[in-house]
Amino acid sequence: MKRFFLMLLTISLLGCNAITAINQRSFIDVKLIGVWEGEYVEESGTVKKWTQIRNADGTYTIDFSFTELDDTTKSFTESGRWWVKGGLFYEVALPQEGRPDKYQYFSKKKDCVSFVLVESDGLAEGMGSYEFSECLVADSPPATIGDSI
Repeated sequence: MKRFFLMLLTISLLGCNAITAINQRSFIDVKLIGVWEGEYVEESGTVKKWTQIRNADGTYTIDFSFTELDDTTKSFTESGRWWVKGGLFYEVALPQEGRPDKYQYFSKKKDCVSFVLVESDGLAEGMGSYEFSECLVADSPPATIGDSI
């Protein structure tokens, strides 16, 4: 009986390790693929708006527009790679490929996803205080076969 119990315990522990290992693999969450729009208002009053295309091959492009209080607008585009690992969303801009930004993400309502910053080298906002939502506006263009995560 002891031997059976030990064998059952060993199998259970190995199963838990396998599940943990699966949860720690990088993958593309299909719910995040598509064309998304978001907006964030900084404390200074600057309005950040963006349209992000997240592709099935793990690449993304974001078109940003920042409007200052004096109606001055700056626009730029960023591209990079994205993935999900351990329940967190990761995003890294190319070509620098430094440490990726990490976010918790969750759906509050249909076709919208909320993100809360967990870790970043490049953002001045305090961790956990930078939160924004994006809403799906269109399906992503078909993925191209090539480099992926």
